[in-house]
Formats: sequence, C-alpha cells, structure tokens
Amino acid sequence: MTTTSSLIDSKVAAKAMLSHPFYQAWTEGRLPLDTLRDYARQYFHHVEAFPRAVSAVHSVCPDREGRRMLAENLAEEEGIEGGKQDHATLWLMFACGLGESEGAVRGQALNAETQALIDTFRKLSRQSYAAGLGALYAYESQFPGVASAKIEGLIDRYGISDEATLRFFRVHESADVEHSSVCRALLDRLPQAEKAEAVAAGEELAGALWNFLSGVEARTSVH
Repeated sequence: MTTTSSLIDSKVAAKAMLSHPFYQAWTEGRLPLDTLRDYARQYFHHVEAFPRAVSAVHSVCPDREGRRMLAENLAEEEGIEGGKQDHATLWLMFACGLGESEGAVRGQALNAETQALIDTFRKLSRQSYAAGLGALYAYESQFPGVASAKIEGLIDRYGISDEATLRFFRVHESADVEHSSVCRALLDRLPQAEKAEAVAAGEELAGALWNFLSGVEARTSVH
C-alpha cells in the first residue's frame, strides 16, 4: 500500500532543494561568497519563524504520543533542552562565519519569495493538523541530505571548516533524520480522509522552498 509519506516524497522529488541550480552551484563552488551571504541573510528569517510552525502543528495534534514527539522537536529548535543553542542562533553563527554581522542579517529586507516561504509555512501549519504535518515533513525530510551537501561544499569548495560556522548543518545532518521519521510515522497514521490534504500541503511547501532558492538565484549573476 502506498503511504502518505511516500506520496509526499514523490512530490518533493520533483522540486527537491538539492536539485535546484542554486544549490548545485553552491556544491560545485560556483557561487561568490557575497551570494552565500545574501542567501544567509534571507534564510535566517525562515529559520527564525520555523519553530512557530512546529508549535502550531503540535497544538492541534490529536495523538498524545505525536504531541510528545513534536514537543521534543520544538524544544530542540528553540534550544530548550540540555543547554543547546537554538537553531536561529546556529544560523547566525553560520552567517557571521561568512563575514556577516547579526545586525545586517536581522535587518535584511526580504525577497518576495522569502516572505512567501514564511507565509506558506505559517498558513499550512495553521490550516489543519494534516496540512501542517505534510508541510513539516516536506521540509525536514530533505534537510539531512541538504546539510551534508552544504558541509561538503563549504569545506571543499570554499575552505570554510570552522566548526562554529558549520554547526547548524552538523546538527541538521542528524536531527532532521529523527524529525522526519517522527513526521513520517504520524502522517501514515492519518485518517484516510485527511491524507490528500497532507500530500497537497507537502507539495505546496516544496514549491515554496524551490521558489525561495530561485529568488536568491535571480539576484546573483551566476546561473
């Protein structure tokens, strides 16, 4: 039987972040550092907003075990457990490692596509439990592979090996394996009547992520 998560996987594959020309150029070392800095300034605002999407899905999760797992995900995002840093701070460390200042990152005017990504996540996470869960999964299922590719590209192509700068990606290499596994289990327990909405939301979120990268790419001379 085809599972809800596998249906979302097929939708995500059509617009997977790692297949976007912008990420391919990064992996191959063809992006100027100024472009990476622009990307870092833009993406921070999504990273900062993301825990609110997790929180919204958690708040409407009807499954007690599911709520516990989502709460653990949220605690990790917010840096609540074990004295760990929240993920927005880890992203700032990455941006600063590229030569940005926190003020420049926080004060960045958002591309239309960046705002659309934030708005799409907010909308889907509040639309319904099924839609929010589908959106979370479409994002977190991609990120371990993305994180590994980013680390490799930064080290091999840009000579950036400082662990503080790489920590956001190091954390997400492993954390989002667990997070996406949690979402996959919850998706596959959805009532039949809710599964199509979860798949549609996953597809919509994958499109918003792709468009975000296109927005950054459109503002660089490298194609």
